[in-house]
Amino acid sequence: MNVSKAQRNKGRREFLLLVAVFFLPIIIVLVLYFNMDKWDIGGERNHGDLIQPPRQLKDVTLTEQDGSSFQFSDVRDKWLMIHFGGASCNSACVEELYLMRQIRLAQGGNRQRLVRIHVSTEGAPQASLQDVMADHQDLKVVYGSDGNLQEVIEQFDHDTGAGPFVQSMYLVDPRGYLIMSYPEDYEPKGAIRDLERLLKFARSG
Repeated sequence: MNVSKAQRNKGRREFLLLVAVFFLPIIIVLVLYFNMDKWDIGGERNHGDLIQPPRQLKDVTLTEQDGSSFQFSDVRDKWLMIHFGGASCNSACVEELYLMRQIRLAQGGNRQRLVRIHVSTEGAPQASLQDVMADHQDLKVVYGSDGNLQEVIEQFDHDTGAGPFVQSMYLVDPRGYLIMSYPEDYEPKGAIRDLERLLKFARSG
């Protein structure tokens, strides 16, 4: 079957267009990852601690508050806001979870692209944490064995000079890559702006 030169050119253009449509979102996200420290939109830069290179999280089996198993890949295709804390919830914990909720709500219609996760390092949630959960209906609380928790914590450790427990919040992208962390005294408005830019430029999730 003879195919004209015009038909071959048309087919080539359509193929290249499909390739561009598929890879462009990935390219945009990678460019954002490796240039977030150079952002200067409206005189602002990213406010969290950038993790370079981004680190893909490995699945470790944990348990949700209802007893079902949980792995980070269960919420793939969503942006994750992750907090490490205890099985009980003191005033500092209440404030941290509140700030995470407000940061998510501040994203307006994009808030459905975000999932908040509290990783308890002390087992199943106790009464004080359960009471707080009543005000955070969309919050996932997960816990696990000492060995599994250690595997999880090691994946979040990076060179901030102080270790994972001083980091108040972590951001994970929809492909499961850990990209940013925020210390205990982070500025919520800065985190809101970081997420606004990420959600605007990254169409996935």
